[in-house]
Amino acid sequence: MGAINFNDVYADAYVRESVEVVTELQVSKYPVLATFKEDIKQELWIYIANAVEQFDPKRGVALNTFLRNVIDKRVINICQHFVSANDLFAGINHPVDEDALVFARENVTLTDLRMDLAVVMERLTPTQRQICQWIMDGVSMKGIARRLKIPYSSLFYFYIDDIRNEFRKEKMEKYLENL
Repeated sequence: MGAINFNDVYADAYVRESVEVVTELQVSKYPVLATFKEDIKQELWIYIANAVEQFDPKRGVALNTFLRNVIDKRVINICQHFVSANDLFAGINHPVDEDALVFARENVTLTDLRMDLAVVMERLTPTQRQICQWIMDGVSMKGIARRLKIPYSSLFYFYIDDIRNEFRKEKMEKYLENL
């Protein structure tokens, strides 16, 4: 960890474009943020600098994917901070779209979940990924064992226990209810 040079990340065209696009998207949703656009970008770069120190290539995620997830997650928090810190909706005659702000918070959670799931899924073997897909499709454990042409008990011994361990490593035990 920490082996990635921030200057290289800052010079990376993909990361720079991601910061620009995500900031523009948020400002277009909330025009009151337009005056803070450069500040929002600066805050994003600070988060990116800190995130680069936490990046661990052993987790199986590409650096650009990792950084894009950081950017997607943090831009909403930063924008909400600027809105609340500057009381930007004060004096506006029409009601604030609270649903949009709730959706933004839910979107952060969904992005976190997708990132965590992507990390877990990348570490699984193709067969383990297929088993997870069958579980999501509602196939029973006995049905999965039949599809793999293995005994039901072997399914747990050779596959399910390893899948559970990968989810536990990411502290995602609540998603193991169907396993």
